[in-house]
Amino acid sequence: MWLRPVNFGTTLRWLTLLLVPLGMCAGWLAVRQPDRQAPRKLPLSLESLCYDEYDLTAMALRGLNAELGRQPGADSPPRMVPYETFSKVIEAPRPLRERYFLEYPHAALMLFRAGYWIQSGWRDAPIPPGLPDAAYHNIAAHDPETDAQFVVWKIFVRASAFYTGVMVAAWLALLFVIERLYPTGWRGGSFLLVLPAAVFFTLNRYDILPALCTALSIAALTRNRVGWAAVALGVGTLLKVYPVLFVPLILRYLWPCRLQAIRFAVSYLVTASLAFAPLLFGADLTAVVAPFKYQFSRPPEYGLTIYGCLLPMELAHGSLGSIFRLSALAAAWLLTVATPIRDLESLLRRAAFVLAVVVSLAVFYSPQWLLWFIPWIAPLVRRDGLLRWSAIGLDFVNYVTFPIWFWVMPVVGKSLGFVDQELDPLLIHAGNILRLARFLLLGVLSIRLIHNEWGIGWVMSPRLAQPTTANSSRL
Repeated sequence: MWLRPVNFGTTLRWLTLLLVPLGMCAGWLAVRQPDRQAPRKLPLSLESLCYDEYDLTAMALRGLNAELGRQPGADSPPRMVPYETFSKVIEAPRPLRERYFLEYPHAALMLFRAGYWIQSGWRDAPIPPGLPDAAYHNIAAHDPETDAQFVVWKIFVRASAFYTGVMVAAWLALLFVIERLYPTGWRGGSFLLVLPAAVFFTLNRYDILPALCTALSIAALTRNRVGWAAVALGVGTLLKVYPVLFVPLILRYLWPCRLQAIRFAVSYLVTASLAFAPLLFGADLTAVVAPFKYQFSRPPEYGLTIYGCLLPMELAHGSLGSIFRLSALAAAWLLTVATPIRDLESLLRRAAFVLAVVVSLAVFYSPQWLLWFIPWIAPLVRRDGLLRWSAIGLDFVNYVTFPIWFWVMPVVGKSLGFVDQELDPLLIHAGNILRLARFLLLGVLSIRLIHNEWGIGWVMSPRLAQPTTANSSRL
């Protein structure tokens, strides 16, 4: 039996790259505590480099409410209470609100509830009467004070560990899709998955799941499996709304083959319509619509968005802001569908451009959006140095912003003897520099995509920017 020769250079490079995810996974497990959501404290808050208990706690709390049979649809999240009074508040007998708060699409509840399905006997736990309506920030930071609370917090911890396990499995699956299911000429860009921010948000957010669905949809398109491509993208939309952005582009790509375009549209609509399936199981329309209503009407956040940095704050507010953002999205869509999409690499570039417009103009900062880009730009970065370094830079800038700037830098500053009056201006200046760097990198990424697609923009030196060649023909 012949053995394939081993490329030691490639093997060493991949082993070096894998040190980041392996190290962060090991760190996540090392700082995780068995009886509380907060991690073990390390000097200078270094546990925050790999562990973020807050979103995991939110997922566990939403799953608990769903398992208790409560109806979602509350207009606003529960208010936080002082940490020192939290135990007294949740233990005090009181009626729960008519509805609990849910900011995630209902399909995500399948994952959140599964964290309890794997735990036999959890329903016998002495859940504090006010806990289901508590703010997840309080739950994440709370140190249990009674034996009953320790029992309940252990349930949260096991559910959170299950979520992270599923997300790591999705990360591995996405790595496999990019390196084995994408066409041969597209492979090699999966190194984006082993960069620190991509690994951090894989461990602590569930956005890796819709990213996997998007990659499966792209892989299906490369194999002329239009129906499966639509189903995969539809499932991704059920988990996070953003994959709907790509539907007009895919339809434009398939339009020369009308039957394929119709098949994709019908299959996608049928899959996406499952968002209303909870109506068949006791939920009402308010419960189904509430997460989308909340996400599309979130108030602007100050300090980390493009508003107040490169755009005036007035464009983040009210009707003017909504008109501006919708107009920008419409313009991006019009630019990307006005001319025929000649091949799949053209589709990748246009989809990544639309995504860049959307995340740049968002009124709130969600650093995990960088995972959304990976299925689209991983095939493009192998031969394009400017795209490659822009993507790498975005990962590092996001990671330095969150968690380093957000959690670690304030602790480091205080350990160096700075008082709040001295430290706060330094942190604000650092945050503004990181914000500007993020949007400049997004701008470079967008301009490069536009240049490669339509020949508009500057031309970099051949050594830095080698445009990709089309490897996929029309379906």
